[in-house]
Parts: sequence; C-alpha cells; structure tokens
Amino acid sequence: MNLTPEVEAYLAKARHALEVAWKLQTGGELADAAGKAYYAMFYAAQALLRAHGIEVVKHSAVASMLGRHFAKTGGLDPKFHRMFLNARRVREVADYSLFEEVIESTANLTLEESQAFVSEIERLLQS
Repeated sequence: MNLTPEVEAYLAKARHALEVAWKLQTGGELADAAGKAYYAMFYAAQALLRAHGIEVVKHSAVASMLGRHFAKTGGLDPKFHRMFLNARRVREVADYSLFEEVIESTANLTLEESQAFVSEIERLLQS
C-alpha cells in the first residue's frame, strides 16, 4: 500500500498523541491521558481511512466509516472498532462531563487499547 505524506502525517500524530497520553497518565492526569489516547486512535483511524481514499472529518463519521469499511468487512478485527467507540465515550466524559470522572482503571484500559489500536493500524498499513 502506498503511504502518502498525508497518511504518514496522521500516523505521526497518532504516535505523538500516544506518547503524550502516557506522560499525562504518569503524571496522574487520568482524564487528559484518556482523552489524548482517544485522539491517538482517531488519527490512526484517519490514516487507515485516507489510505483507502475515504475522507471524513467528523468524529462520528470516522467511527462509522471505520465500522462500515473495515470492521464489518473483516479488514479490521471488530474488537478494534469497539475499542475506538469505547475510547470516544471515555473522551467525551473526560472533556464534557461535570459530574462523572474517568477513574484510573478506565484511563489505563483506554491507554492500553489505544496502544494496541495504533499498532494494529500501523500493521495493516504496512501489509
């Protein structure tokens, strides 16, 4: 597969977001770490979609296209699509909820799944 400069840039953003997420987690900033972990997944998903000529911007559209074009067709194990959807919900709690918090176990799981998601997208793009 031809990795265009745009696809490479999205992958670089994904890796950077993941690195920042782990630093935030280490510093005890759990909600921010989980939010950044979601963005790592979002950028990686964008890389996969763009590599296949699918251009969407909205978070809901990225989730939808990832499911339609990859999880439902077997191009991506559906568990990764579920990880993406779960991380998006956690990010929304982290960013918008006034009374609900991201607890440590949720933040840690989101970071671990984000790491796995980004690695899987990189693997798919390199095969």
